[in-house]
Amino acid sequence: MHRVWLVAGAISAFGSLAFAAWVSHELGDNYLPMMRMMLDTAREIQFVHALALIAVGILTLQPGRHLFLHLAGAAFLAGSILFCGGLYTAADPTGQFDALKPIIPVGGILLFAGWTFFAIGAFMLKRQASG
Repeated sequence: MHRVWLVAGAISAFGSLAFAAWVSHELGDNYLPMMRMMLDTAREIQFVHALALIAVGILTLQPGRHLFLHLAGAAFLAGSILFCGGLYTAADPTGQFDALKPIIPVGGILLFAGWTFFAIGAFMLKRQASG
């Protein structure tokens, strides 16, 4: 399962980098500052959680139980898709994706849950190693 998190993290980091390049080269000044800020926020959060997925992949290589780390990985992945994807679509100036705006807070809650699961999972690894 560790490979799933490593690959998902790498793909997400690649996507974040590609999106940053596309925004800076293709959009130019075509977006309002608020929309540009939403795109930048989504990209930054996507990249941070790509690194978090990679960390989950690395930690699940350690011996011991990994339930909470796998829950963290699932929450990071789903939260990134919903939160960042929601922000990406909400920044569309045509408004054709406005129906997707309600998924943004759901994604945010999943990201918070992911960090909670990650902390518990990391704590459990430490406990098992010392016990």
